[in-house]
Amino acid sequence: MKLLLLKPPKEYQVWAGVPDVFNDQRAHVYPPMGIMQLSAYLKANTPHDIHMLDAVPHFWTTEETARRAAALKPDVIGMTATSHGVLSVAMMARALKAAAPDTRILLGGPFVSAFPEYALAVPEIDVAVHGDGEEPTRALLDVLADGADPVDVPGVLWRRDGEVVDNGPAEPFKDLDALPLPDREGLPNDKYYTPSNAYGMTSTVMGSRGCPNRCVFCDVPHRFRARSPAHVVDELEECVNRYGIEEVHFIDDIFNISTQRVVAIAEEILRRNVTIKWGFKASCRQVDREMLRIARRAGCFRLHYGVETHSNAGLEALQKDLTLDRIFEVFAMTREEGLVSIAYMMIGCPHEASAEDIRQVKPFMRKLDPDYVVYSLFTPYPDTRIFQTGAELGLWAPDVWTDFLRDPRPGVKLPTMWTQYMDEPTLLELFKDVNRAFYFSPRVVYRTLRGLRSPSHLARVARGGLSVAKLQLIRPGSRRI
Repeated sequence: MKLLLLKPPKEYQVWAGVPDVFNDQRAHVYPPMGIMQLSAYLKANTPHDIHMLDAVPHFWTTEETARRAAALKPDVIGMTATSHGVLSVAMMARALKAAAPDTRILLGGPFVSAFPEYALAVPEIDVAVHGDGEEPTRALLDVLADGADPVDVPGVLWRRDGEVVDNGPAEPFKDLDALPLPDREGLPNDKYYTPSNAYGMTSTVMGSRGCPNRCVFCDVPHRFRARSPAHVVDELEECVNRYGIEEVHFIDDIFNISTQRVVAIAEEILRRNVTIKWGFKASCRQVDREMLRIARRAGCFRLHYGVETHSNAGLEALQKDLTLDRIFEVFAMTREEGLVSIAYMMIGCPHEASAEDIRQVKPFMRKLDPDYVVYSLFTPYPDTRIFQTGAELGLWAPDVWTDFLRDPRPGVKLPTMWTQYMDEPTLLELFKDVNRAFYFSPRVVYRTLRGLRSPSHLARVARGGLSVAKLQLIRPGSRRI
C-alpha cells in the first residue's frame, strides 16, 4: 500500500495571536516534524511504500498541491492538523478528493486528539487517528491493505455504513527512544529556516512530547515524555553528518524540564565532539549558570523564554509559577553568559483591563533588555479553560468553534483576541505600538546589526524588519490576524 504523508499549504490558516506577517512561510518554514516522525516509524516497521510531500516551502496553492499529490497515485494520503490549521486541511481534503476520488484521506495531529468527535465532520476525510499516531497508523495500513475495516485498531476513527465509529484512544508511546530518528529524506532540507536562523542550513528537533505545566492559555497535552540525551544527540549527529545541517532549534514545549537534562545533552554533544549551533524554548524556572555555560560550550547560542506578561499579578493569573524578580535574574544571567535571549510576550491578556496596562510592557522590556521579543495577541484556544471563561462572560458564543468544526469553510469569524475590555481595533493598534517601541529603538537596531553573523543572517534580519513595517499596514478585520 502506498501512503503519501502531506504537509498542506498554509493558504487557509486561521491566524491566532501572531499576524501572518510574522507567521506565514515568508517568515519561517519549519520542517514537518509530525509526518517526519511518522514516516520514519512506518518505513522501519511496515512493508508499505511511504512518501512525504511538503507544499509549504514551495509556495504551492491547494489546487497545485492536490495535482502533485494525485500524480504520485497514493492509496492513502495522510495529513496532520492543529485546531487553527483545520481549515487548510479541510480545503486540502476537498481538493484531493476532486483530483483523486478513490484515494483515502487520513487525518491525525493535535486537532484530532482535542476534538475526536469532529475529526470526520468533513466528508472527504475518510479515517482519523487520535493520540500518538505511529502504532495506530501502522496497524491501520495493514488492515486497509487486507481490504478489511479497522474494527480492532485502537486510536482510529472510521465510518461504518455512514456512521462514525470511534475505537477509543491508543496507548501513548511510552519509550520515545524506541522510535527511529525522524525521516528527512526527500524533503527540501535547504529550504527550511527559522525567523532568527543565523548559521546556514537549519532544522528542528523534538526531544520530548508534552508539558507538565498548567498555564491557563495553553492546549499542549500535559503527559510529558522525553528522549534520552544519547538519542537526542544521535539525531544531531545525523543532521550534521548526513544532511549538512549547521543549526537546529529544539521545538519541545519545554526543553529545560530540569537543568540536569540540558546539562546531560550538552555533555553528550561535547563528548561526541558534534559541531552544531542550537537553541531551545525555555522556562525561566529551570535555569542556572552551570547550565548556561555548558550549553554554550556545546554550541547553544539562543534561548527562547516564555515570559508571557509583565506583572506579578499577570504571572499569577496565567499560572506561570514565576515572579518578575526571577525573570530579571534569568535574563541577566543569559546576557552575562554570552547567549542570545528572546522573550515571548502576550498582550491583551484577561488581566490587562486597559490600554495603559498593556503599554506598561514597554518600560518592562527596556528593563528586561532581551535581544529580541516575540509579541503575540492573547488568543483563546478552543480546548482551554480560558476559552470557556470567555464564553461564560459572553465574549463569544460557546459553540462558535464547534459550529465551525462541523463544516470548516473560509469566511467564518472565530475569536482570536480577548475583547472583554478592549475591541479588536484597539488591541491591534496596541500590538503595533509595542512592536514599534521595541524594534525601532536605536539600541535594538544597533545590537542587531552588531550581532550579524553571515549574509543569510542579514537576509533573515532584513525580512524580520520588513515584517514589523508591514504590520503597521494591517487593518482591523483582516484575515491576516
